[in-house]
Amino acid sequence: MMDVEAAAGQPLATSAAVWARSRAWIGGWWLAGRGIVIATALAAHAFGPHGHAAHFARGHALGLLSSWDGWWYRIVASDGYLLVPGRQSDPAFFPLFPALLRGAHAFGIGYATAGIAIANLALLVGLVAFDELTSDLLGATLARRATTYVAIFPFGYVFSMAYPESVVFTAMALAGLAALRNRWGFAAVFAAAAALARPEGLFLVLPLAALAWQRRRRLSPEQRGLAFGASAACVGAFAAYPLYLDRVLHDPTAWNRAERAWGRHFSPLGAVRAIEHLGRAFDGNAWVVRDVVAAVLYVALLAAAAKAGVPRAWLAAGAAIVLLPLFSGAFTSIGRFGLLALPVFWGLAWVGRRRRVDILIRAASVVLLVGATMTIPFVFP
Repeated sequence: MMDVEAAAGQPLATSAAVWARSRAWIGGWWLAGRGIVIATALAAHAFGPHGHAAHFARGHALGLLSSWDGWWYRIVASDGYLLVPGRQSDPAFFPLFPALLRGAHAFGIGYATAGIAIANLALLVGLVAFDELTSDLLGATLARRATTYVAIFPFGYVFSMAYPESVVFTAMALAGLAALRNRWGFAAVFAAAAALARPEGLFLVLPLAALAWQRRRRLSPEQRGLAFGASAACVGAFAAYPLYLDRVLHDPTAWNRAERAWGRHFSPLGAVRAIEHLGRAFDGNAWVVRDVVAAVLYVALLAAAAKAGVPRAWLAAGAAIVLLPLFSGAFTSIGRFGLLALPVFWGLAWVGRRRRVDILIRAASVVLLVGATMTIPFVFP
């Protein structure tokens, strides 16, 4: 019996080994990108300057990567939600990432260490899923470039911080991949996870619903129900957050009220207001230039993604992720938000289809990634 089981298990083990070897290059680029960010953060910790880094961040070798919003996620994980009317408070932060922190802390891992570890490990899974998704949609050649660019993208230092972006990126890639392969139950789980971690996860409804509609005639009634149910999972998860806040804070509008205190108030003319007030924003904070450049770059890359043949529903989701934050009246953090617009990286991979351009993109990305990581003590990601 032992010999039979060993023989039966051998092909599976061999297949797993072949699969791992074929994707070892992803691990290499993940190590390169995360190594750059972590080495830069360690250098900043050792030699300064500390800038606006909080005292708690200075006490940890990689504390720089748990600063800014990392502190707020830590508060939610340790103490739960509390709305302070008219003041910046933590209902602005979605619950999945704090729940992961709390789970890791239950095993004796510090919140800062847990947040950094979860973010970096999630990105490795996300790169593999993103490569698979891109290969299915656009071919292996473009997928390899796109995945490499994600690993070393300048704004991608956020993927190594105690932030939920890498978790959301991974959940979005896994949801899209599961749907493409008709694993609608998994697609629903990952889509819901994305929407519970960041509001951008809501926009997965566009590519998932489009795919379910395209395949409706080929699916059995049961599969069709699962497909459309999976498409709605992110909407349901997103809607569950205000219901949860109503239960714990007796205020279903707590998220919106907290966002107002953080300076985000969505309105139909918000984008116009953001552009009109750019001069004043530049005077108050020169770093706004970074996010304005990012917004323009992301829009250009979405246009490139359209030329690459990216499905329209994915383009629509990417455009919503990049452009809707402008309706809050500010460009702040567009660079970070755009990391979750997967078509941006597909567009960049299309731009890099010529070898010389590809090499230039890689070299520039590495240099800019170092520089961007060094700005963490001075500017909100």
